[in-house]
Amino acid sequence: MTLTPTPPWEDFLRSHFPGYLLPESHRQGIDAASAARFLEHLTQRPDQLRLLLLASLFAARMDALRDFSRVHLPELVRTLHARTEVHARTWEGGYQGRLDVRATLAHHLNAGPTRFVTRARRRRFDLPEQILLRATVRQLVDELTRLRLAGVTASYGWSQEASAHEGNLRHLLASTVLREIPEERPGAFHLKAAAMARHEGYTLARSWFLWLDEVESIDPERRARLLAEGALVPLEDHTRFELAVAVRLLQALEARLVATQPGRWHLERTAVLPGRAELATLLRDDGARLRLFYNQSELDAGAVEAGTRHYLGHTGRMRPDLTLRLSRPGAPERAVVVEIKHSSRTATLLEGFHEAHLYRLEYGAWLTGWPQAVLVSSGAIPGTPRREDPVVAVDWARWVPDEVVDGMLEGL
Repeated sequence: MTLTPTPPWEDFLRSHFPGYLLPESHRQGIDAASAARFLEHLTQRPDQLRLLLLASLFAARMDALRDFSRVHLPELVRTLHARTEVHARTWEGGYQGRLDVRATLAHHLNAGPTRFVTRARRRRFDLPEQILLRATVRQLVDELTRLRLAGVTASYGWSQEASAHEGNLRHLLASTVLREIPEERPGAFHLKAAAMARHEGYTLARSWFLWLDEVESIDPERRARLLAEGALVPLEDHTRFELAVAVRLLQALEARLVATQPGRWHLERTAVLPGRAELATLLRDDGARLRLFYNQSELDAGAVEAGTRHYLGHTGRMRPDLTLRLSRPGAPERAVVVEIKHSSRTATLLEGFHEAHLYRLEYGAWLTGWPQAVLVSSGAIPGTPRREDPVVAVDWARWVPDEVVDGMLEGL
C-alpha cells in the first residue's frame, strides 16, 4: 500500500504550535522546543496559559482520568477505611443516646444522682491517603469545570469524555463517604501515605495530584514538557491549513520587523479560544502595533452586511479567515484581509478569489494599502502577485512573498 506523503504545510504546523483550544480538536504531541517557543510569547496572559496547560494535561491523560473516574475511585469509596472513635458526654438531669452504665453509676455513688454519661461512636475518614484522595477529586472537578465554562471542552473532539468524568466525579464527591473526609491541603506526608497504600485508586489520586501541580509550575521546561505531551490541533484539515497560513504570515511579519527595526518590536501570542481577541500582536516601542485576527468579524460592517440585514433580516457577520490590522501614532488604522482555501480545485479557488474581492468591497474603508485582500491556497496557483492588483492570490509553496510583506508593512 502506498502511503500519501504528508503535505508540507502539515509538517510546518506540527513544528509551530498555534495554541488551538477549541473543542473540535485532537491530541497531536509536539516537541518540547516548539512548545517552549510558543510559551515564550504567552506569559503576558496567565489566564490563557493556565487553560492551555490544563487542556494539554487532560488531553494527554484522558485514559488515566477514565480509569480513575470510572473504575478505581468508585471501587475505592465502597471499601474506604474508617477509624472509630468513642466520645463520652456527661448530662445533667436526663440524657439522650446510649447510656454508659458504669460511668453513670460512678457518678450516682459519688453524690451525683442527676448526672448521666453517654457514649457515641463516630467514624472518621481522615487517614492521610484519604485526605489526599478527596483533595484530588475536588481539584479535578474544579479544573474540569473551569475548562467547560471557558468553552475548551464539549461533547465532541478530544474532550468528549470530559463532561461525563466531571459529572461522575462530582456525584462521587457529593453522595458518597468522600464528603465525610476533612478538607485539608495535602503535603508530603499525605503523598507518602498514598504511595504506600495498596489500592490503585490512591496511586492514581497521587499521580493526578502531582500532574495538576505541574500546571502551577513556573519552570519553563516543565511547562513546555506538559504542553508538548498534550498539544491540540484541529480535527479538520482545512482548519489546520488556515492556522498554518496564519502562523507563517506572523513569522514573516515578525522576521521583517526584527531585521529592519531591531530591538523595537515585541511579540505577544494568544490561544485560539472561544470569545478570543487577536491571535497575536506585534508591538513597537512607540505604540505602533499589528494585530492578527483569525476567523473573526473584526472590521465595521459595510454595504453587503447592511443590505442583507435590511432586506433579508440576516444579522450574521462576514468573517474573513485572517484580518491584519495595522496602526501607528498619528496615522489612520488600516487593514488587510486574507481568504484561505485548502484546495487545488479550480472552482473552489475561483470561489475564494471572488470572496476576497467581496471583502475588498465590503471593507474598502479599511483596506487603504496594498494588497487589500489575499487568497492563499494549498493547491498551486500559476500567477504571481502584481502591484496593480488590489486582490492577489498566492499558493502555500510561495507564501509569504517578499513583495506582499513589504506592502503589508508599508509606512511602518
